[in-house]
Amino acid sequence: MPLTPKESVALAAMAELLYDFLPGSGNRKWKNHVTFASVAAKAGVGDNWPGGSKTAAIATLIRRTLENDRGYFQRLILEIVNQGIAYRQKKGNPVRSEEIKSLNGLILEVGFKFPELWDPDLLVSLSYDSGDRAKELFEEAIRREKTQATVRDRRNEELEQLKNQLLELCTMVDRNAAGFELERLLNKLFEASDLAPRKPFRVLGEQIDGSFELDHEVYMLKAKWVQQPVPESELLVFRGKIEGKSAYTRGLLIALNGMSQDASQAIVRGKQATFFAMSGHDLMVILSGEIPLVDFLRLRRRLLGEEGVFSVPFGELKRGSRAHKTIM
Repeated sequence: MPLTPKESVALAAMAELLYDFLPGSGNRKWKNHVTFASVAAKAGVGDNWPGGSKTAAIATLIRRTLENDRGYFQRLILEIVNQGIAYRQKKGNPVRSEEIKSLNGLILEVGFKFPELWDPDLLVSLSYDSGDRAKELFEEAIRREKTQATVRDRRNEELEQLKNQLLELCTMVDRNAAGFELERLLNKLFEASDLAPRKPFRVLGEQIDGSFELDHEVYMLKAKWVQQPVPESELLVFRGKIEGKSAYTRGLLIALNGMSQDASQAIVRGKQATFFAMSGHDLMVILSGEIPLVDFLRLRRRLLGEEGVFSVPFGELKRGSRAHKTIM
């Protein structure tokens, strides 16, 4: 396809810009010697290199490729740039980011845009001496690791504080007060895990212990801290509240003293479960830092979706047939 006058102007400027990227020719006896001819051959358009005057030959290579092998144009230009960066680095005349920016503009003029050459990291790397750039990347990685370590230490400290608070609540005589404090503790835990918790609220006369958001899905929260295992009636009430919201709403029941065996079996008999459970032991495991809350919830959600499993002892999640399941 013949080039337009606008493309011809851009092509001439491109040939001049690429002139210093590679040598025009070389002795065939030189091992691994890179030239415009060898790069054209590697890109699959070796026949388009005419030889002769370097500037005219580069222009002819680009023109023939655009006119006859347009599908190879990107491969050719990227190969010239990649080999040119290495060649000019050895010559002590590194390719500059301004040259790549100018090349990008000329490539746009002939109707192309190559994302590899627009990569901000590439342009930044060409703005620095390679040694300075490597040093800066190393120092940046060290700063990032320190920041991540600080965040981990802060979260571990928060978890330790929450665990100690939970242990103190176990000894409180006023169990109603302990229940209210548990709500605050859970809210802090879910907030520290970036789960956007909502404190207890009422909806059309219903008391909701709270909610949270996991992977853009809303979960109703119910916390029960009573002496005896939670009976079936409580589970049915919670399921009714969940089903009354939407087909997409799910739930998490935190039963610190567990649930009766009959209740655990009945809640999944004849009807799919819309929520899963967490025991007091599970909560202590999370507060001890053995597994992040988000990972625990994702694993439990997967078991609910794949096997309809409502309640699983934490130890079973770490061994046996479920140990291989990847948290997603």
